[in-house]
Amino acid sequence: MSINFGFGIHSNGVPCLRSAFDVATDLVHESPANHGKFKLDTAAGTKLSYVYDIYQQGYDSRYRSGGYAFSNGDMNTVVGTGGTILATGDAVIIWKTTAQGQQDFYMFPGWWPWGYLPIVEVRDRTGATAGQFDGPSVSYFTSNNVGYVLSNVPYICNTEMVSTGGTPAQRETYNLPLQSSTNASVSRYNWQLSVLQLPARNDALPDYSATPVSGQTQMLMTPDVARLALAGRDVTDTNVEHFVFHENKIPAKIMRAGDVNIAGSGTVDIACPLPLTEFTYMDYHIKKQADSEFWHPPFYNGVSSAGNYGISYFVDIANQKVTVTNNTSTAVSVRYVIFADSEAAYTTGGKKVFYQGNDGTQDFVQIKRPGSSDLTPNLNDILADSRLAYLPILAEGFLNWSTDFPTTITGSDRYKGEKMASIAISNPSPKLKLFCKTVVVFPSPTSPNGLMGGLHRVFTDAGAGTWIGRASCDSCWANIHAAEDGVDFYMSGDNPLAIHFNGGTGSYDVSYAQRWAGGSSFPITGPLGLRYHIFGIPQSL
Repeated sequence: MSINFGFGIHSNGVPCLRSAFDVATDLVHESPANHGKFKLDTAAGTKLSYVYDIYQQGYDSRYRSGGYAFSNGDMNTVVGTGGTILATGDAVIIWKTTAQGQQDFYMFPGWWPWGYLPIVEVRDRTGATAGQFDGPSVSYFTSNNVGYVLSNVPYICNTEMVSTGGTPAQRETYNLPLQSSTNASVSRYNWQLSVLQLPARNDALPDYSATPVSGQTQMLMTPDVARLALAGRDVTDTNVEHFVFHENKIPAKIMRAGDVNIAGSGTVDIACPLPLTEFTYMDYHIKKQADSEFWHPPFYNGVSSAGNYGISYFVDIANQKVTVTNNTSTAVSVRYVIFADSEAAYTTGGKKVFYQGNDGTQDFVQIKRPGSSDLTPNLNDILADSRLAYLPILAEGFLNWSTDFPTTITGSDRYKGEKMASIAISNPSPKLKLFCKTVVVFPSPTSPNGLMGGLHRVFTDAGAGTWIGRASCDSCWANIHAAEDGVDFYMSGDNPLAIHFNGGTGSYDVSYAQRWAGGSSFPITGPLGLRYHIFGIPQSL
């Protein structure tokens, strides 16, 4: 087999799982700094996946009166009802008797087991054709002579402030409507949630390794166990976060990742190495082929509405591929990551944990859950696979507004942002392709949003006055350098959130975010700063 895949102890003493493109690469001694030589390298801190879970959440007929609280990620066990559960619950469903009934779902930081609020991306699947997803958009809106150009991603990533009726009086939450109604009709919603095991706020990304102690066992492969512990951890540890891989922690998979060009009105098929499921989606950046750099969310020039990126994609489960369609006449480039997860039960009957095979196209090796089927494991059985993609984090952190944004933007370029911060990336040849996640972070809790991800909005038209051509305070743009050696982040934290026409006075009012400061105090507040994660996509995938 021409595969260079293995696990063990690196020469620097760190337990690791590594998969190199070249069979000549020394898995024991090659420096973790040489990212581009590897499909997977946990010696550099790479996890098997940063997507913890992909699942769907919709109307739940079990909870149709009052309020219900849940904990530990378990929606089947009610741990509290009524009263002030919005003040204490980790997750809550509230049923309101408005019209024919309204059901809302609230997720608070304690709903997840990591001690921080994670990034949660929500894709609206209500009424959508199975497998069909919309792309990002650049759109122009206007009302009463106030307009804006909005660039946003095809998912929702924001939190809200909810009044609890208890203590504390306000809390930050991810909030999803599951049912709304009028006296004449009922609307039920279906959401696909992707939970990333990454901090959404200014919490540090945890390091679960520790100082090694003599006598620790870090590797164990038996008919019942498949474990590689982190540095300073032992295979008997009960916390699955303390492992490079563990039979009881099966991450979502990255099926494929890379760049693809799509001609105007054209389509491209992206074949995937493993079977897809209904819990599959594609995350991506997009640019016109004529442009040299990717921006996230999509770029537009100034305050014009030109630049709509009308792509869509179809998850073709039957043919194990994703088909991307360019719905405009403009040729585009897409940098993509395809994620997939499974809710299927574990398979049984197998004897191998470390499995070698050939899928008819290529040789491969797998690390599987002990006891899972050797020939037909599902995604819930596979811990790692040499055919899959893995993305290292090359840089991550929190940029405080405005002290960490040293460059002031002037003149007509202020539509990008008022200030800029640049993050340099060590990316030796063969270089990885950069992929960004950004979230604008406000104090918790803040109204209307404590977090805002994947949005850039520029005010236009006469009613905006001096704010014409400038961005809102919840906006962010990430500009990936063409050389793949850094990212520029733009923010406008001191600007208004919105501009409104006041019908009573005939004038235009600006509004800002408001932070709850206790009691009935809601002072105006700007964002704390920007949470960012910069990943690397190997060039040979």
